Amino acid sequence: MNWSRQIFYKKINKKIAFLVFLIVALVGIWFILDTLLIGSGLPRSESMPKWYIPGAWRGNVQSCTSFFPQISPYCNLGKYSEGKFINVWYFDDESEFLKGEDTLYRCLNENGSVFQQKLNISTELQEKIKRDEANNSWGPIIGSHSFNATGYESPETSGYFLVYERPFLETREDYFIVYYGITGLTNSLKKHQS
Repeated sequence: MNWSRQIFYKKINKKIAFLVFLIVALVGIWFILDTLLIGSGLPRSESMPKWYIPGAWRGNVQSCTSFFPQISPYCNLGKYSEGKFINVWYFDDESEFLKGEDTLYRCLNENGSVFQQKLNISTELQEKIKRDEANNSWGPIIGSHSFNATGYESPETSGYFLVYERPFLETREDYFIVYYGITGLTNSLKKHQS
């Protein structure tokens, strides 16, 4: 009888040890996959707009410009000299991104002039590389670099909208709508088309 109890407890101990090992292994796999799929070091949704804007950490209060509708709860405005500013909206859900994008573009068409434009920043990148080389900094070799933008002109502001869909990982839902603008109407943005 004593011998059969020892065999019984030995089997139970093996099952408990196996279950503990299985739980630890599953938690470890979940942690690794979660870290790899989401990407380490990226801020939470609330912090993404502040993280995007250069110098936002220096004290810009998280807010949005009143020129455009509030299309996302995650928004930030960076103000710079001579009326220049950046407004960024962040989305962590594709359906909310598409709804926000639609609302924004309807507002743009109602309140100003909207046009598509290809922007080429190759010259600016080459100048930056030359400055870095002069300072003994390493920089990549860049050929022609252009991208599509949406130009916008109204009496209150003019500038460019850029959209970044899943810029970090294909499996991570990150969407940015960014407006690089200036207060007031400039000398027609359309003349700068490439």
